[in-house]
Amino acid sequence: MKKIMTLIIGVSLLFPSGALFAKERRGVQLVITKTDGTEINGELIGLKQDSTLILESSSRIGASIDISDIKVIKIVKGSNTGTGVLLGLVGGGVMGQAIGKGSGDMGLRPLGGIIGGLVGGLLGGVTGSSIYKYETFQIKGKSQEQIQAFFEKLRTQARSPEYQ
Repeated sequence: MKKIMTLIIGVSLLFPSGALFAKERRGVQLVITKTDGTEINGELIGLKQDSTLILESSSRIGASIDISDIKVIKIVKGSNTGTGVLLGLVGGGVMGQAIGKGSGDMGLRPLGGIIGGLVGGLLGGVTGSSIYKYETFQIKGKSQEQIQAFFEKLRTQARSPEYQ
């Protein structure tokens, strides 16, 4: 029994509590195009009751943007890294095998596929990581109810949803 308890304690020390790895809640990343054409990128900290967005960006900490100054809001959904890697692996593997087959040496065909797949996967991953997916919301032309519904959705994705 002592050996089992020692083993359990030893294993539990290898895997510390998840609380040690807990991070502060992060707000959604936004790209805001203002009516004057300028863009502000940043993390959504909160929304005031008067529909003013509070952002934290690299250039302006605590930037306050009134809804009347906003033309378009884009929510950054993530990059296409995984898709790029997958497409690059498949495309590079097929091309590598074709090149290996064309060389006339059947031993080079699998090697060409592996090398082509690795190179293609790397290039696809780099390319995919630079292409982001967005959810776009155009303020102009929307009813007050549609804007309020969108802002309530944004509020839930802010760093401080209860921000006033």
